[in-house]
Amino acid sequence: MPDITKEDFQIVFGSEQGKRVLSHICRECGVLRPSFVPGEALENTAFNEGMRNVALMILTSLDETPERFLELSQEITNNA
Repeated sequence: MPDITKEDFQIVFGSEQGKRVLSHICRECGVLRPSFVPGEALENTAFNEGMRNVALMILTSLDETPERFLELSQEITNNA
């Protein structure tokens, strides 16, 4: 399997459709929510953090700037 590059991520998530999908992934993976939920089992925290880590890996691969992350945060909030 060939190595996945930053350019691959930019192609996939660079279009308007890709940006919407990225916003959806970040929302569903809980990027803006804490992983720990009081009263829930610790296994749920581990699961939530694993989901969150997937979205953060994508954002890291895209080298998102803090400014872009703020824009994405607003998109996630608006689409919730």
